[in-house]
Amino acid sequence: MRIFYTSDEFAYKGYACPGIPFLCEDDMEFVLEVNDYLLWIALENASTGSPATWKSHAESLYDFFSWLRVNQLAWDSRPQKGRQGEEITTLAIYRNWSLDLSDPRTGRQQIQASTVRKRLTHIMAFYKWAARRGRIDFIPWETRGYVFAPQVHPDMYRHARAGRVVERDNVRPTVRKKLIPLLTVNQCRALLKACTTGTLQLMTKLMLQTGLRNAECRTFPKKYVFDPSPAARNRRIPINLDPADMELKNGNARRVYVSWHLMKDLFDYLNFGEGASRSRAFFNITGQFSPVLFLNQGGTRWSEKGLNNAYRKLWAPPTLSSPVLDFRVTPHMLRHTFATCELFAESQRVNLGHALAWVRDRLGHSSISTTTRYVHCLDLFGETDLNEYQIEIDGLLIGGEA
Repeated sequence: MRIFYTSDEFAYKGYACPGIPFLCEDDMEFVLEVNDYLLWIALENASTGSPATWKSHAESLYDFFSWLRVNQLAWDSRPQKGRQGEEITTLAIYRNWSLDLSDPRTGRQQIQASTVRKRLTHIMAFYKWAARRGRIDFIPWETRGYVFAPQVHPDMYRHARAGRVVERDNVRPTVRKKLIPLLTVNQCRALLKACTTGTLQLMTKLMLQTGLRNAECRTFPKKYVFDPSPAARNRRIPINLDPADMELKNGNARRVYVSWHLMKDLFDYLNFGEGASRSRAFFNITGQFSPVLFLNQGGTRWSEKGLNNAYRKLWAPPTLSSPVLDFRVTPHMLRHTFATCELFAESQRVNLGHALAWVRDRLGHSSISTTTRYVHCLDLFGETDLNEYQIEIDGLLIGGEA
């Protein structure tokens, strides 16, 4: 089984629809039910309009249907239940198989429970869609009761708000909460020194100082960079991120701030340094000027996994050579580190509720409840430790020790 994506030439009823995923069997026959569903989430369902969402659903269904084909099972087979016994649902067996996979080298669990839960959420959405359309007359899971889940609002009126009632299913595994992975000051210092190119180092600094997501950093536009020389060096420079200029999650515009020193580094990189040479390479290849600031060593745009792979080579090189770093790094860990520092800094000026709202807007969260998880990070540090942590991180990003 394989995943394909529609090209720029693909049109549905006269409407251009590039980037829509679809599944094919090994003999290139369409997987009709899945493809109908993927077309629905891409073109009809307004709440799933992001290509990243389409891809996530497609990959989950690809994994499930590949497993079905290998085991010669049908997605729409009803489990037999009677006096002779009850058959376990196919979806539950798939869940158990996914959770039991282990890495043959280390013996560790190969797929995290959170990943299995996300895949099952997508697969369940497919089953619900099929049931609403009469393609199946059953749902292969049970619901158990109702759970009262009070919502936490970080303000003085939270006691006046009722909680919400949610329904629990018996298929998706419970995911235990884990500590948010942050980088220590020494780890930030080691990471900046280990960056193999000026491009990777500047991308690292930008994410640490603004909390940009992976895709947002990769598509950060040139037009936002300017010479900050006339501005005061002790003031942060606002940058308005626009979905028309770059990739932003859910297309939500927001404002971030960078230091004078970082903007100067970006300006010099673009006009005189490695960025200038990579831009020339891009022009030689395409005959066009690159709209994005950061390009890879080949003078082309970073791939979706390019930044993750660049960091991974530092702590888990593909060869037998020793890793440069003795700790794991991902782009999202830089975002967590920024959020913790920013929340602490704001909480020293205003109350925690306003500080959370500020960080929510900087990160582009759709709900403040997502941002509240960083409060736990503050609890892990003492105030003195956090203050020193923030000062040292800021010092690193100015460029003195990197």
